[in-house]
Amino acid sequence: QIADPETCDRMYESLVRIHTNYYKNKYPRLKDTSFTGVTVQDCKMILATDILKQMEDMKKGTWKKLREKFSAKKPEEDSK
Repeated sequence: QIADPETCDRMYESLVRIHTNYYKNKYPRLKDTSFTGVTVQDCKMILATDILKQMEDMKKGTWKKLREKFSAKKPEEDSK
């Protein structure tokens, strides 16, 4: 038994509107961007692992990059 069927019906109708994107269809957006002006594609690109790795490499200092480059052993040196 439902104590207040009228309130239950209103809540159900509200959930149906959310599920069917009623307000998204009723009030379409002119541009598909966020409040920062970044598009969905830009966000996906930024969140990709390759881009994150490139950003981490860009954050490294010059000396750290050089040290990593020259400290890496070549395969020929390991066989000697």
